[in-house]
Amino acid sequence: MKKFAAMACIGISALLVGCDNSAPKCADQDTQDLVLEIARDELVKMYGNSAASTITMELDMIRTTDTNEKTGTHTCAAELVFKGPGGTEKGDITYTSENTDESDEFYVTVYGL
Repeated sequence: MKKFAAMACIGISALLVGCDNSAPKCADQDTQDLVLEIARDELVKMYGNSAASTITMELDMIRTTDTNEKTGTHTCAAELVFKGPGGTEKGDITYTSENTDESDEFYVTVYGL
């Protein structure tokens, strides 16, 4: 009977972890991918597709600056690193990762591009 009680507690813990309403964290790969996609879109708007295609981007020094416990929204900061024919440039950006009303989607907003 004790074995059953221990197994039930583990099962309930797993269910509670799955019910977390928190959006993906700042360094989560899905969040990073969306930030970089948004940055790429802005780069294309500013310089055109051919110029933007010569530049690679990555996020560095990712940090969580705030988490809203009620909504699960994360406020983040990072360095956006551009590498291209002219060398490497870095710029500071901030972004948020928040849930949408659809349970399997989240929304990223980027500032400082």
